[in-house]
Amino acid sequence: MKEERTKMIQIPQNMTEVKVKIAELEELGHKSDEKQVVFEAIQDNAQSLLDEQLEGHYYSCKLNDDTITIFDVIQKPIGDIKSQGASFDADFRQDANKMLIYLDTEIHRVINQR
Repeated sequence: MKEERTKMIQIPQNMTEVKVKIAELEELGHKSDEKQVVFEAIQDNAQSLLDEQLEGHYYSCKLNDDTITIFDVIQKPIGDIKSQGASFDADFRQDANKMLIYLDTEIHRVINQR
């Protein structure tokens, strides 16, 4: 019988997927902690939304606690997005879907003000 392999979670979009990602990484022998996986999930989701809106990887973003800064092609900051709560980490843990919708809206606002 052929063994079915499930596709690994690339970018977790909620806390359940974060826990699955941690288990997948540990199965591969990688040590990871929840805080780091959540941080990477927030930053990677923001970058993915940014790439989707620009139809390509032209701008980049960087997460720093309660702020995501968006940079243009020459790495000049073009705008900031503040978390709705104390931090993006707290927002993700409380309601990841709501945070992702907020991020999508705010990324759209930042790139359209340029």
